Amino acid sequence: MAVSPVIGGKAVKGPTAKMMGELGLEVSAAEVARHYREFLDGCVIDDADAGIAKALSVPTAATKTLMLSLADREHVARTVLALADRLSDSSD
Repeated sequence: MAVSPVIGGKAVKGPTAKMMGELGLEVSAAEVARHYREFLDGCVIDDADAGIAKALSVPTAATKTLMLSLADREHVARTVLALADRLSDSSD
C-alpha cells in the first residue's frame, strides 16, 4: 500500500518533485503508481487526483491526503486500511 506524496502535480513536501524530475518522471500521482506498481497492491491518492484513478495500474482509493492534524493522519490511515480490507476481501 502507498499514499501518493503528490497532490495535483505538486509534491506535498521534501524533494519528491525534484527527484522525480531528475529521473525524467512526470510529477503526478499516476506516475508514482506506475513507478511502484510491481510493489503495490493499492494506492491512496488525493481527491484532487481522483479523475485519474481509473487510469492507474493498481487499485486506488481517493480521499483528502494532506495531513495537517492528528485527525487528518487518522483519516488517511483508515482509508489505507479500508482499501487493504477491500482488496483482501476480493482475493478470497
